[in-house]
Amino acid sequence: MKKLFLIILLTAISIFSQTQYRLNINNINLPIDNKGILAYVNIPDPDPNTSGAGGKFANHVFLFSGGFFLAGYANDTLWANGVAPSSLVQDYAPGTINNDPSDPKNIIYVVKKNDSDFGQSWQDWINAVSLGADFYDGDNDGIYNPIDLNGNNIWDTSEDKPALIGDEMTWCVFNDEVPANQRRFASVTPKGIEIQQTVLAYTSAQPPLGNTIFIRYRLINKGTVVDKLDSVIFAMYADADIGGYTDDLNGCDTLLNSGFFYNNGDDDDYGSTPPAFYIKFLQGPISYLPGRTFIDNNSNNIFDLDIDTPLDTAYNRRGNDFSTEFFPGAKNLKVSANIFLIGGDPTLSDPNNQSEVYNYLNGRARNGTKIDPCTFSYGSVNGGVDCSKLNPNFWFSGDPVSNVGWIDIIPADIRNMVSIGRFALEAGKPIDIWVAYIVDNGSNALDAITVTRNHAINVQNYFEQNFTNGLVNVDDDTPILNEFKLNQNYPNPFNPSTKISWQSPVSGHQTLKIYDVLGNEVATLVNEFRNAGSYEIEFNASKLSSGIYFYRLSAGSYVQTKKMLLIK
Repeated sequence: MKKLFLIILLTAISIFSQTQYRLNINNINLPIDNKGILAYVNIPDPDPNTSGAGGKFANHVFLFSGGFFLAGYANDTLWANGVAPSSLVQDYAPGTINNDPSDPKNIIYVVKKNDSDFGQSWQDWINAVSLGADFYDGDNDGIYNPIDLNGNNIWDTSEDKPALIGDEMTWCVFNDEVPANQRRFASVTPKGIEIQQTVLAYTSAQPPLGNTIFIRYRLINKGTVVDKLDSVIFAMYADADIGGYTDDLNGCDTLLNSGFFYNNGDDDDYGSTPPAFYIKFLQGPISYLPGRTFIDNNSNNIFDLDIDTPLDTAYNRRGNDFSTEFFPGAKNLKVSANIFLIGGDPTLSDPNNQSEVYNYLNGRARNGTKIDPCTFSYGSVNGGVDCSKLNPNFWFSGDPVSNVGWIDIIPADIRNMVSIGRFALEAGKPIDIWVAYIVDNGSNALDAITVTRNHAINVQNYFEQNFTNGLVNVDDDTPILNEFKLNQNYPNPFNPSTKISWQSPVSGHQTLKIYDVLGNEVATLVNEFRNAGSYEIEFNASKLSSGIYFYRLSAGSYVQTKKMLLIK
């Protein structure tokens, strides 16, 4: 059936405009549109291998359609909306709130690294800025005016330009004002949400950047309905088809904040080397949590700088034209659930209303029941893992490569939601969420998971360097230390020893401590003054029992925590 849909799309009369765009500068070919749809966009191309709909890798489809879901509460009333074409959910219209969707400004704006300084794409960006896009304000006057002030035909740092990230970047804005009677969930009215979407990539054919598409969703509550949307959950939605669409499997990599797809062995399109597809959250929403991210010294449930004690620090990466923003007393939320949808199963098929969406986003079945890893017919818990101790919100959280943990065992045509939340969306306070599509193959279907997982780690490192120095230059193996960074321990999982590394751009007192899942301190590895630099220390957990542990680096106002897994 899906192949028929693609044929219909390919043969349909398509009037191409900048309401659609094909990002095809590295190993991933991704068509998009100005309403938030990813992959399920038919764009003709002179090359038949790259033409048409579907996200492609090595000239074969890996993603049939992609998008997102949002759900939460407005004045105690549950709502949900999204862009999920395969599930017939398309609730967003081009442009800003109270703007005509057909306004010619509501297009996809494209800027490339090799565009002429002050050229057409820079001038077109004037309209993007009027809709809310970022720009580099070289003359610090608060107005985007891309003019060659000194007449040398070369951009200088005192002049304005688009805030380009990567080698090719697209930007558009869409809103949830599609009328209720045109929505799948007709009882849900618009909530005054705008989403500014940035999709970008690098020209490199080399992994990991050559195998990656970066996506930023900037969520904005415009305050036209309520001042605060509560208990909001955001989910990436994907209908992945790795070649043939009936032999896909799903997984969840909680350590990498990812959901992923892989093939059940060989594939009709990809042969013996089908790729794996990771949907990785690079940066989650910022959230202040009394007692968890700060000590609420004045008991007002609000973080007050210089009064309350920060226990964690959140960040917002804005790209290499801007410094990273840090938020003491807050944290970036991690993945909170991973589920799949499958047709023909009444408890796992497409959602019919906002309650069913919210159930899915909370890691439950469509009817709200919790999935039991011990009895779930689509999965198996292997490798001696106690199924009763698995988190039921993270479906298939095991490792298919080692065949340990909760594993998807029934290949099928599946759709996936990987969620992050809950958070508040307050009027006038944008929230940035960064996601990466990462695709690669290996020597076989399982090896593709290992290869793509390693790319995901490198992509996260690159992102945490604010798109600048996360990858070591082949001509210079000394990276520039321009900000704090706590790396994922290696190996992970581990038994009994693992190494933890970090870097500090400034000198000062630093602590590195280990905590169990109850928050009890079990070890102090560092508690001393250290100079700016890079460090690595070995942690031996031979006296601890198997389980999840956390390690936390504190240096002045910077606090970062990461999770690790001890398996004996």
